[in-house]
Amino acid sequence: MKKKAGVAYIPGDSVIHRLDPRTKLLIMISVSLTAFLVSGVFLMLPVFLTVLLLVFLSGNPAGWVSSMKLILPLLIFIVFIELLFCPEDPGRIIYSVNLGPLNAVLSEGSISYSLLLGLRVLSVTGISFLFVLTTKYSDFVKSLQLMKFPPIISFSLGYALRATTTLSADTRAIMDAQRSRGLEFDRNSLFKNRNKLLSLFIPMTVTVLNRSSQVSDAMQCRGYGGGSSVSIYNPPSFGRNDFIIAVIVVFTEIILINLSYYEVLR
Repeated sequence: MKKKAGVAYIPGDSVIHRLDPRTKLLIMISVSLTAFLVSGVFLMLPVFLTVLLLVFLSGNPAGWVSSMKLILPLLIFIVFIELLFCPEDPGRIIYSVNLGPLNAVLSEGSISYSLLLGLRVLSVTGISFLFVLTTKYSDFVKSLQLMKFPPIISFSLGYALRATTTLSADTRAIMDAQRSRGLEFDRNSLFKNRNKLLSLFIPMTVTVLNRSSQVSDAMQCRGYGGGSSVSIYNPPSFGRNDFIIAVIVVFTEIILINLSYYEVLR
């Protein structure tokens, strides 16, 4: 069986998989908001540890780590830039060097700020990827419908969630087809050669437009969104685990936000 690449739903029977999608959505929003509101490495670290605990409960930390590798170049770039060009108070300067018109400064403040941003990126993307990896497309759409979202909006959001898998599969298929025609993607940089980019961009655009048209025609034939209400087969429901995990996570995030607020006031 061909291994899935990118970020896609991985079937499982863990505690996180069995949670109601609305619970997972609440957890994702609360963790993301806390990551943006909290200031300080020591308060951001519990946020990231909360994400790691949820990943462990999902029963597939290897799949999560594999998905997180996608943001590794962005993470390294952000940490490197903030490490040398920190906009905050630098504090005690450790090393300084002039790079032409730029002055790169390595200081205690830049180290702390770069760690803060790194943990923030890991927390937000980590909880978002965990939501995608443990939530079925159909269950997500059902949960949005139960939250009284309009059928068209709920279907569009659910389809966007599912498209992360299909787009990565389409990209791999197009790259394999172009390789069979003699186009070498492994040599040099993809962004330095416009022909390589066009050989991916044009087929991907046509594929996305064709699939959107096909899905639109299929849903119109089924009368989706035409009625006043949409019936739901086997709707998701809240359970004891939903209540316990949601309360623990949200309560923890509220405490961290309050601690960060009082730390700023001091």
